[in-house]
Amino acid sequence: MNTLSEQQVVAYLEQNTDFLINNPDLLDQLDVISQQSGTVSLAIRQQQILRQKNQDLKQNLASLIQTAKANESIFKTFSACQRDLMLINDFNALKEQLNATISKALNVKESRLLRYKPELKTVIEHRLQDSTHYLGRTSQDEVALLFNESCQSIALYLIGEIDNPLGLLAFSSDDPLHFTPSHDNIFIDEFIHALKIKLIELN
Repeated sequence: MNTLSEQQVVAYLEQNTDFLINNPDLLDQLDVISQQSGTVSLAIRQQQILRQKNQDLKQNLASLIQTAKANESIFKTFSACQRDLMLINDFNALKEQLNATISKALNVKESRLLRYKPELKTVIEHRLQDSTHYLGRTSQDEVALLFNESCQSIALYLIGEIDNPLGLLAFSSDDPLHFTPSHDNIFIDEFIHALKIKLIELN
């Protein structure tokens, strides 16, 4: 007599979900062993599984709400920065305004708008050669070039082209996990494009 494997039994029950309903006597013989609770009935175990799934769904929903709130804050911040681009026609005034707005709204340690200068060439070639942005850890030498204070993680955005850079927009944080490569850049990418146009106008 061939013995059914556990996988075959599971597959059969998945294809015949009314099997236990049609064979109620079998339920009396089924028990699930729980190391925490001892022996519990199948119905109780099913309730435990459903309760865990419900908890997982609540946690996923809370995470989605948190992400949505963060994205809303980013969107509002860079919308305000877009207005600053239209109203301010002096680089130093624009730099100060953007730095203040972004630092306050997005909970970053420093926000720096930097015009391109030869000293930044090594940072651009090292961090932005393959992409227009970099998010993550960096060396203290690079931090010294970009920021006034030490930090643990940075976000760096190239304004212009790799062979014709106009400047950099850089953010810093004391949290090593605040800026990571997995961050979405959809809102800031549009702002960087507008910032490029503005810096061309101001040159």
